Amino acid sequence: DTLQTWWLRGPGLADKLIATIEASDPAVIQIAPRDLMDGVLYPPINLFYHYVRQDRDGFAPALADALKLHKAYWTLNEDRTTDINGSIALGPLAIACLAHDADFPLDIESDYLPHHLLQRIWLGEFPT
Repeated sequence: DTLQTWWLRGPGLADKLIATIEASDPAVIQIAPRDLMDGVLYPPINLFYHYVRQDRDGFAPALADALKLHKAYWTLNEDRTTDINGSIALGPLAIACLAHDADFPLDIESDYLPHHLLQRIWLGEFPT
């Protein structure tokens, strides 16, 4: 709902973003295990918060943290390490693409954040 409100430029974005952040608090979460929330679900919320606020200085450190949390979650055990779902940090990548388009400084390299996708270097490489 928060992303949709932002995309459609609807009213109440700030309130919805605050509600999303509050709902992801480990003390109150009920929709996901804590490690999933901390390592996968919350980092894109935090990145979106920095993006919406145009916090160019805070975005890159938050992205670095998101990638560390992603790695920690997806390398915790053998099952996760071999799960293809952890090969790319999709949530952080999506928000990083928005930040890239808005000319945020993104001097971060990670196997979890393919720069070809982030910078659209592959655009036109494959027939569509």
